[in-house]
Amino acid sequence: MPALLSLGVLSSPAYADPTFARNDDQFINIGVAARASYRSEKDAAPNGKDRSNDFDIESARLYTNGKLHKYVSFELNTEKDANDDIKLLDGRIGLALNEHFNIFVGRFLPPASRASASAPYYPPTFDYPFSEQAPSKFAGRDNGASVWGVLLNQKLKYHVGAFEGRSGSTTSNQSDNLSFSGRLSYNFWDAEPGFYNIASYDGAKDILAVGASYRFQKDGAGTLANPGDYRYWNVDGRLEKAITGGGVIGAEGSYYRYDNDNTQDPDIAKGKGFFLTGSYAFPQEIGIGKIQPKFVYEQFKNDENNALAIAGLERKRYDLGFSYLINGSNLRIDTYYYKETRNLGQPDIDGIAVRFHIAHFF
Repeated sequence: MPALLSLGVLSSPAYADPTFARNDDQFINIGVAARASYRSEKDAAPNGKDRSNDFDIESARLYTNGKLHKYVSFELNTEKDANDDIKLLDGRIGLALNEHFNIFVGRFLPPASRASASAPYYPPTFDYPFSEQAPSKFAGRDNGASVWGVLLNQKLKYHVGAFEGRSGSTTSNQSDNLSFSGRLSYNFWDAEPGFYNIASYDGAKDILAVGASYRFQKDGAGTLANPGDYRYWNVDGRLEKAITGGGVIGAEGSYYRYDNDNTQDPDIAKGKGFFLTGSYAFPQEIGIGKIQPKFVYEQFKNDENNALAIAGLERKRYDLGFSYLINGSNLRIDTYYYKETRNLGQPDIDGIAVRFHIAHFF
């Protein structure tokens, strides 16, 4: 199992031993994840004047991953979507020669922001940040291939990939151009060697990390009659540290820039956004868990006057609440208040939410 962890096949520090193992080079891990919530929003009932009351199974996932050979890994994950259909989330094969050079082929997360590589089961925010708007096939994933690895004592991590991006006979990309993306990140304190990163290590690591990503697809924006190039870039940073007395402070921020080549694409934004979040986990246990107060501020601003565009919606939001950490961030209850203002004649949102969150490998 230590070899697997060093090659970064897994995405969570909660992993210990494989669920089923034949030997060190052949094993499988099985995991489950789910997010069930209650929300109530002001003036959002069907009559337009009372508070709404909604229970929802936001997401449910089944995870499988492991190794087939000393140098070959796999991952196959599914998720319930908004229509209660089961869809392929991740399906990829990996070739891992050493920690410096790995190849993934299939469906998985393209290089993007730190929040994207943590999401949505290990998010730095309560809800997945809306300022992260990179297009995808499903849940941030795309079909393609990526080369990645770690250097400089595992402090520097790189990802470079080519993916399908926008494609199809009715899209702007009639030449079937690939979408290219890359990311660099550096950890000044403890290293994060795996393919994924974790939003919170619950004090098990001291993190001071910075990163940046870039994405480009020729004719990846616009319409069939008015194609244009798509560009995306972001910078982000994460701080997490256990302090004297056992408490854990955390902070994260990310800035995003999107360009649809002035095509007024109805689905892809031309704009900028950011989020900032901070938290503190108290060391004392209360009942079966610990209290972690958290705040989030987030904003997205559209750069073009395109009232018909879905991506033209401008949003400002803040969240204030706390998490009850039963088994760290992987098993918790989030309780928070959120308020959001929007343009294009959309009503403001004023609500409260309680979410039960589990993510566990057996």
